[in-house]
Amino acid sequence: MIEELLRRQDELQAAADAVVADLRLPGLLSALGEPVRTGSSALGLMVVPDIDITVVCPSLDADAVAGLAARLARHERVRVVQFRKDDGRWNAEPDAYPDGLYLGLKYRDDGPEWNADIWFVDEPDRQPDLGHVRTLPGRITPAARAAILVIKHSRPGYRSFDVYRSVLDDGVRTPEDYDRWRATHGQ
Repeated sequence: MIEELLRRQDELQAAADAVVADLRLPGLLSALGEPVRTGSSALGLMVVPDIDITVVCPSLDADAVAGLAARLARHERVRVVQFRKDDGRWNAEPDAYPDGLYLGLKYRDDGPEWNADIWFVDEPDRQPDLGHVRTLPGRITPAARAAILVIKHSRPGYRSFDVYRSVLDDGVRTPEDYDRWRATHGQ
């Protein structure tokens, strides 16, 4: 099973890179700030077709992000573009996350539908996923990678970062151990 999950991760990683390139996201996003791949596609921990990118902006510009949304909506393989303001009174968790703007994309070519979550933030030090891509890679051993992929595959509804914490901080290695970990960590 582990070999299959590692192979699948590599395939998803290559496909994620192809989606990002096809959408020309590096160039488009760079016009608004500094794009940083985050999440499983940055960490080599993919089990589903999902891409996360955070764009560090000098300031939040809803007009510019909405303009980008309109441009992406015209791409022949983009089915859905969702724009969301998560700033000011719309920021539901201001103690946990900075103000931000969000674009959600659904993209499909010949394979499965891809989900892309793109966040635009102007307080990068407060954005958790940017911290994760700095601190987690050096901690992910081959054994930890295998455990994370097995747990994420077996428990697809759970938050990836909780899986990462359980494996990297508490030595969880199996889906059953993860269930016990969740029970003892108020999950």
